[in-house]
Amino acid sequence: MSEVNENTQAQAFLNWARSAAISLSIPAEDNDYDDLSFLPFLIADKRVIAIGESAHYLHEWNRWRARVFKYLALHHGFSVFVLESGLVEGRRIHDYVAGRDVAWEDVVASITNAWGVWSELNDLIRWMREWNQDPDRSRELRFYCMDGTGNWHHAEHAYSAVHGYLREADTALADQLESDLSEAVHSINFDTRHEVEADQWRILIGSASLVVSKIQQARLAYMATTGSENYQWALRSAEVLRDVLLDLAQTELDFEIGLRQFWNVRDVSMAQSVRWIREREGFDAGVVIGAHNTHLQHHPVRVQRATSMGSYYSAQYGGDDLLFIGTASERSVKGDEPRPDCNQAVYAQVGPDCYFLDMRTAPTDGPVAQWLSVERPDRSNLRYQPVCAGAAWDCLIFHRTLRIGDVELPGYLQAKSARLSAEQLDAVIGRYEILGFLAALNTLDIYRRDDALVSNGRDDTSGELFPPFECDIWLGEDGKFRWHNWPAVIEFHTGERAGEVTIDMPGMGIYHGRRIGEPNIE
Repeated sequence: MSEVNENTQAQAFLNWARSAAISLSIPAEDNDYDDLSFLPFLIADKRVIAIGESAHYLHEWNRWRARVFKYLALHHGFSVFVLESGLVEGRRIHDYVAGRDVAWEDVVASITNAWGVWSELNDLIRWMREWNQDPDRSRELRFYCMDGTGNWHHAEHAYSAVHGYLREADTALADQLESDLSEAVHSINFDTRHEVEADQWRILIGSASLVVSKIQQARLAYMATTGSENYQWALRSAEVLRDVLLDLAQTELDFEIGLRQFWNVRDVSMAQSVRWIREREGFDAGVVIGAHNTHLQHHPVRVQRATSMGSYYSAQYGGDDLLFIGTASERSVKGDEPRPDCNQAVYAQVGPDCYFLDMRTAPTDGPVAQWLSVERPDRSNLRYQPVCAGAAWDCLIFHRTLRIGDVELPGYLQAKSARLSAEQLDAVIGRYEILGFLAALNTLDIYRRDDALVSNGRDDTSGELFPPFECDIWLGEDGKFRWHNWPAVIEFHTGERAGEVTIDMPGMGIYHGRRIGEPNIE
């Protein structure tokens, strides 16, 4: 497309968007919901409202999602919230919200993908439990997770859930499962998958598939022994166990290729989990889904053209009662301006600092439709991916700036501060390269500023392991370092491992790196 045509179409889109945009705010308190009065007309008969996020851990998107769910529960009968977190581990969160005796620390520890350490989400979970404890409630609220288990890096939790259930329902099948899979699921993970031969993968996947089939066949007998609720969770956990093995078996070491395989299995499984949730709760139940934009869209994902959960669900089960809402901002959490050729650069010119745009009401032909039909760079986390906005989402929420969410650390992550000596300061200074989630290389600088130790993730393009900007870190009595505004724990190793670093991001995993040179100090 010529630059003249692109500019003409962009201006036409802006003219339309300026007349169609609904100004919004994202207030800190939920004293009233007057600003959301437009939603019922927009939602109409949709029963699943999928609200994305341009990056994880951000205050604005987590806060707005929670606020929308509360409003829809209070005034429009919605009852189900679904999160991009491990389904298997998420049963504890589901039970907590339902009012069962589950310790809060166990709830937080069960939330994967590093969701459980941010107050915006935790406030919603507690609000849902309080609702269910009200004897005068009109209906019960339900909390589910949809994203498999173990961040798709291992199958241990899914195996434990299935094995524990079979110990009660069918000891012979439990013994067979242990014999076939126990050793493998505790030794095979994302880092060791390449050590497994193709024949062994076929045997493992066949064994897991056979367990799924046997649980399905024994439905009536198992339900009589364990009840319908436990049976349903066990069957879905067995399906997830099989899916994780399929995922590990197909994800190639060349991650430019492997990412598509990893993503396809994962997002298909997510779609099946959403279907399972809707079957349990009834298709008339109102559902809000919270996940990354890359899952909640109708468009292929990333340069690898991988499947998205939204595109698979719509194609497989139908999307007439689903509404997909993408999110975007002018500035990243670092404060970076958008690339001039990206979608965000145009959104930023519409006008309001925060607005809602229903792209279904855009003209279906002419320059506005043409602008919406073009694939161009779109900011995802701190990188850019190709996205056709008009094909990806039904609606868009824009917020000019973004900030990291409010950290709420569980007790097991807290520590008392310790005195930091000059020797300790000097020993850890350097630039570190850390292999992160989905094999992304993350760059972190550590340097001194007077008597304080400073980290700077400014050069990082992931934003999922440490703050992507400059901030202090402090030493705990356990010898590990922490940030005040970020939940991860960072350990600088000594002795034979001097120069190595480990970052433990709660709900995500443990990531390793090494010192590669002097820090970049601006």
